[in-house]
Amino acid sequence: MADTPTLWTFSLTVYAHPGVAEACLHAQDALGQDVNLLLWAAWVGAAHGHGLSGGEVAAARAAVAPWSESVVLPLRALRRGLKAGPPPAPSPATDALRERVKALELEAERIEQDVLSAHPAVLRPGPVRAAALRANVGLLLPPGADMVTDRLCAAVGEAFPGMAG
Repeated sequence: MADTPTLWTFSLTVYAHPGVAEACLHAQDALGQDVNLLLWAAWVGAAHGHGLSGGEVAAARAAVAPWSESVVLPLRALRRGLKAGPPPAPSPATDALRERVKALELEAERIEQDVLSAHPAVLRPGPVRAAALRANVGLLLPPGADMVTDRLCAAVGEAFPGMAG
């Protein structure tokens, strides 16, 4: 599809919808999920109509885990540490540093998404986007995480009406 957004554009657009950031942070902090993988799974389903297999999800997770664990997560921990302390953080003196770390964290996440965008699953489009979107997100979440799935699917439907319907 010629007007298919990149994973990064898709992610920024969907994440900006009301309730999605909170749902993604819940998936990340309470459920231990990689939000980039979650958004990738939604993108593969919504933009490409491909229903992922458990093996494809495992392969994608394995492809980005070293980067995520070695770069993204330490940057996130540093950013959060600058927000909460130790002294002299948080303070006006450390706010600019925290913003630079935040920018580095976002760039590291974009690089992770570039790796995910090149995953072979993206090359196997399918016809049923809404069903693939819901199923793909469901593969990554434990039972009972319907709030995350519902918010992501609703945001995709609002942001990209042709993809989720």
